[in-house]
Amino acid sequence: MQQQDQFSQSDVRQRQKSCTVDKLSENDLKDFNLDDINFNKKRVSLAVICQQNQNDESLVKYQKSILENVDELKDEAPEVEFFLMEIHFPQYPERSIALDLQFGIKENEKSPLKIKEGEEYYISLHFKVKNDCVVGLKLYNTIKRHGIKVDSYEEMVGSFAPKKHIQIYNMESQIAPSGFLSRGNYKGKLLFVDGDGIVHMQFEYYFEITKDW
Repeated sequence: MQQQDQFSQSDVRQRQKSCTVDKLSENDLKDFNLDDINFNKKRVSLAVICQQNQNDESLVKYQKSILENVDELKDEAPEVEFFLMEIHFPQYPERSIALDLQFGIKENEKSPLKIKEGEEYYISLHFKVKNDCVVGLKLYNTIKRHGIKVDSYEEMVGSFAPKKHIQIYNMESQIAPSGFLSRGNYKGKLLFVDGDGIVHMQFEYYFEITKDW
């Protein structure tokens, strides 16, 4: 794959199990529809584009607007570091729960996130973009119960410039399933993949649909 020479494995990438789409396991490829990812394309960083087009005033202006937030753009693949996943309940804001995506994922299996049946909720993602702009970042989510896939969806997160501060993305709101048969424990898996086929993070998470809070 042409892209791999630009894909250095930093500590963040190792922790977040970063790779490229063609390096995912057969199970991952079976669980997620990734046919629209062009992972054979050789990406060109914004730093290189601007260097090659220094006479383009609009491009230079765009680069300067980005550099208000970072020291410099790097000729490296973008790195998206994820910090936190929060679940918010619009009707009960005091019941928000959070999963630490740096140190709390292993503990999540022992203490699943609890969601009341039939309740509206949405997820907030806290992350930081480094090195270069990340383009077409998309999340893929598959949920299983007793080893059987019960739901799968994807959502476009968007494109983001590198910044020193943490950025937040709010996912679309959803309604938790309800009824006796829907209650119980679930296992989900999230992939965050950009338009160049870089898997910035992949992790499993656990949650429980309960009758009451």
